[in-house]
Amino acid sequence: MRKLTILAFALFLGATFGLEAVTYRLFVHGRSNKNHCSTISNVNSAKTDVNNYWGGVVKGIANIRYIGFNPNAAGGAYSTASCGAQTQLAKAIQVFCTGSNDCEIYTHSTGGLVAAKFFQANKVSTAKIKRIQLMANASGGSELANAAVLAKFSGPAGLLLGSIFKFGGQIDLSVSTVGARTPFNHNVSNGRTYYTTSGTGNDVPLSLTRPFLPGKDDSVVANHSLCNVNKVASVDVVCPKGSGTFKDVLIQKHSRWTPYYTVYQGGSSHSHRDAEKDYNRR
Repeated sequence: MRKLTILAFALFLGATFGLEAVTYRLFVHGRSNKNHCSTISNVNSAKTDVNNYWGGVVKGIANIRYIGFNPNAAGGAYSTASCGAQTQLAKAIQVFCTGSNDCEIYTHSTGGLVAAKFFQANKVSTAKIKRIQLMANASGGSELANAAVLAKFSGPAGLLLGSIFKFGGQIDLSVSTVGARTPFNHNVSNGRTYYTTSGTGNDVPLSLTRPFLPGKDDSVVANHSLCNVNKVASVDVVCPKGSGTFKDVLIQKHSRWTPYYTVYQGGSSHSHRDAEKDYNRR
């Protein structure tokens, strides 16, 4: 009886002081020209979607935390500066994914590049991470970022694109196709699997971005990135589910980075912004 009383009291203390195990859902945003940074110091941090990147689309799940960063910090997606993307993700994992707690990580667009770089460079073997899901994954870069970087030097066409897509500064340098692919080996994830989702819909007026993107795309990112292909290419099919190699309509063979696994292919009704809701896709 005494043991039962002690156990009951321990459970009471755990419930009272928040010691019970919790699964936190971390949402890492994508490319933006706004600063979404917030202080991450304890498990009650990061409850606010600073500057409204997600726009209220994340619903129906518990313990949501928004991992925001400053896109103009030196290094963009690779930044280890104060409020830089790598710094903020490291803090979040240390706070939310260790001890008795675990976490799931969901990224949108350039957030996939942030996560891919982080796990390539850090083993974080003590972190308890149940799932890493990259929605509209831009870890292979986007030709729109290429154009945004060059816009100041490319005359009226570049300035038009810049006015539509908005200049992103440091974040564009890192999420250009060269900036995203060359600084690190995407086949290295220190044992982590990345589950990815995509679509081929359009949410840009008059489809103005499509001429800049090879093959199929979601109006912001081309399928060579969405399908986790290991080189820039024109990929003219929707991303096949699973991993490994696949062929497109022209019988071209495409090889995917080994840690990546496609779980959802949204098709023509699913655009870049629609992918923000893909956290429940399995």
